[in-house]
Amino acid sequence: MNKIAIAFLTKDRVDLSKRTIVPLLQPDKFDLFLIDGSDTPAGVRFAGDYVEEGNVHINVKGGADTAVVYALTEMLKGDYTHVGLVENDVLLHADWFGPTFALFDRGAAEGLAVGAVSARAYCDRILSQRDGYALCHNLGWGMQILTRQAAELTLRHFRTHWTTENRRTFARLSGIDIGFYWAFRTNDHWTTPDWGNDAVLASNGLASLALVPSPVEMIGQKPSLADQGLKLADAPVEDRRNDAAFAEFKDATAVLRAGDFDIGGPPVRFRGDDGTEIIFAHQLDSLRGAFWSGDWRLKWSPGLGGFAARGFPQAGFECYASGTARFMVMGGEKGGQIQIEDTKSGYVVRPTLLPEASNQVTQVVAPTGVSWRLLRLTVLSGSALLYGMQFQEPQPTVGGWKFDHSKLWSV
Repeated sequence: MNKIAIAFLTKDRVDLSKRTIVPLLQPDKFDLFLIDGSDTPAGVRFAGDYVEEGNVHINVKGGADTAVVYALTEMLKGDYTHVGLVENDVLLHADWFGPTFALFDRGAAEGLAVGAVSARAYCDRILSQRDGYALCHNLGWGMQILTRQAAELTLRHFRTHWTTENRRTFARLSGIDIGFYWAFRTNDHWTTPDWGNDAVLASNGLASLALVPSPVEMIGQKPSLADQGLKLADAPVEDRRNDAAFAEFKDATAVLRAGDFDIGGPPVRFRGDDGTEIIFAHQLDSLRGAFWSGDWRLKWSPGLGGFAARGFPQAGFECYASGTARFMVMGGEKGGQIQIEDTKSGYVVRPTLLPEASNQVTQVVAPTGVSWRLLRLTVLSGSALLYGMQFQEPQPTVGGWKFDHSKLWSV
């Protein structure tokens, strides 16, 4: 049995998939999983043509991040030491695997503990250029292989991230402020989960490496890479060569792994500079007494949390919490009304929520001072989207809490 598994993530665009699956057909080196969310019959048929029965998973709906969570969840059920992701617009060169996987040993030889490697590097995602490869601050879901430890960290910390989290993490570890050259410059805003994942790995002492030059071609891009402001690293990016920063990163991550250093993030739950804590919808099970009831369904929310819960009449959620809490909610397609109740004080509020097209997330406050009480949300009419809860103070976490695809709602 292979000790490596790679998931090929597809959704329709069969013409691309037929090209990009070919470099992944290497059964002597790794097991291939096909994770498909196609809507067309041609897309669904493609799934069974190339991958052995048992490793084909069709009808995986709910967006790209759902597919990633599903893929990692399924691969981690096996006894694999490494698991990978490849999206169907990434065309790898025929000999990609050996040089890419060798980055784990190459990084170790230079004093790093490598958590993830990739055959693909974009120029603005390089932290420090080396000879033949780069230490990166972002690999992206499109193509990467993770150690089992790194994949487990990915799932546990799976959420949208704040740009400053990334900048702060890599500045503390390397002395480099990526805000001077990465795609977002110094802007403060949410980023999709893959943008924060390498910061998660780095804050746990693990490096992300990619081959430079990159043996990969991006195909079917609309808009094109150039229009997106992206450029594959087809040659060493000498402006990013910084031996001092590399040495600082190597030393800092070694101390992190030894438990003698804590850079303070990114935490599993988002924590603002003002001390507030946001627990996104898919993380609410980590609160004591958390209980979902009724009809809740998944909505992909790459800009806020990663996932939102769409509730229909009589759907409910409850949990214990301390201090002032704010429910982050929005109406469904035609709007909706919810009830929020503090079962200890008797406080009840029944706001009417604007329709989803308004893009207006409302914070409904359950106020209190020092307290520990059961809070309850109920959908009264229409439908409502629950994105998460914001707290004035950090909340206790249920022991052993983990996140995987089983924690998501049906589509």
